[in-house]
Amino acid sequence: MQPIKLLSKLSTKTLNLTGTFGGSGQDVIDWRTAAHALAGLPQCQTNWAYFRYVGEETRLNRVVRSLTMHITLFVKIKQYKVKPETLNGIVMAAIHEFVQPVCGECDGSGLVPGQKATNLNAEICIKCYGRGRKTVSTRSRCKIIGIGHKSYTDSHDDITKELLRLIACWESDIFKNIRVKMEDVA
Repeated sequence: MQPIKLLSKLSTKTLNLTGTFGGSGQDVIDWRTAAHALAGLPQCQTNWAYFRYVGEETRLNRVVRSLTMHITLFVKIKQYKVKPETLNGIVMAAIHEFVQPVCGECDGSGLVPGQKATNLNAEICIKCYGRGRKTVSTRSRCKIIGIGHKSYTDSHDDITKELLRLIACWESDIFKNIRVKMEDVA
C-alpha cells in the first residue's frame, strides 16, 4: 500500500463503511494501523502529516508554529533582518508553495523528461525550474507574505528555500517511518 493511501485512512471520511464487516476487500488497513504508521515521529512531522494528507485544517496552526520556530533560528544564524509578521507570511507562502500540484512537464522529478536523477549532467525542467511542482510567481508569493514585490529580497528567497527544504525533509521522514511500520505490520 502507498504511504499516502495509508495516511488517508486516518480520516474518518475515507473509511469504507459500506462493505461487509465495515470494510471492503481493498480496505484492509484500518485507521489504527495508519495511526501506528506515524508513531515515533516528532510532533511537528505528525502535525504536518495530519494537515497535508488527512486534511485536518486544525493542525495548520501547529505546523505554522513549528516552522516559525525552526526558521527563526535559521534567520538568527544567518543574521537576516526580517519582521516577525513578514516571517509569518513567508511561512504561509512556503506551505502554500509546497502543496502546489506536481509539475505536468516533469511529473515531479524536476528534470527534463527522460533524464535520470543519477545522471550528473541531467538538465532541470524549464517549466518548474527543477522544483518538481508548479511554480508560484514572486508577485503571488509577496501577496501571501504581505509585502510589495519590489521589497522581496534574496534573504526572503533564502528563507523560503530553507522552509521548503525543511518540509521536504519532514515528508521524507514521514514516508520512511511509514515504510518501516508497514514492514512491522506485515
